Amino acid sequence: MRLTRSIFLFFAVALSAAACFNYSKFLAQERGMLARVSRANLKPEQKLDSLLASSIRVMETALKPVNPVKGGKLVAQYCDQNEAAMEAIAAQVNGEFDRMNLIDQGVFTANFIRKPYAKQFADLYPKFKKKYKQVKTAARFIGFFAKAFGKLGKLTDLLG
Repeated sequence: MRLTRSIFLFFAVALSAAACFNYSKFLAQERGMLARVSRANLKPEQKLDSLLASSIRVMETALKPVNPVKGGKLVAQYCDQNEAAMEAIAAQVNGEFDRMNLIDQGVFTANFIRKPYAKQFADLYPKFKKKYKQVKTAARFIGFFAKAFGKLGKLTDLLG
């Protein structure tokens, strides 16, 4: 009986440590990618695609744990580590969007909505928001997409 309990405890600790290691590796990769994108001289569409791809990966990862507190901690760490890069990307995209005339804004929006990342985001964001709206640690992530893009922030309403 003791041996069984000890083996079970060992595996539980090992799985927990592996999950923490995978989360920190995952967060480091996302941090590096977002930092590179925020500094790179890319088109606004490419920056927005990168930000959405990263956000989708975070939402998918955070939706896996049954316990929302565990996923909320992951999202909070993601926001803490990437807030500056996310805001820089959003400001750059929003600045380009503001400089466009009305027709170009419409074309940009139509092209954005047709992208696969937009559909994935539209599918995941409501599920994520429903699961995490009560978890304070995830509130910044949820609120980021609603306000950070200025005019483009309305796209989250259209998608969600």
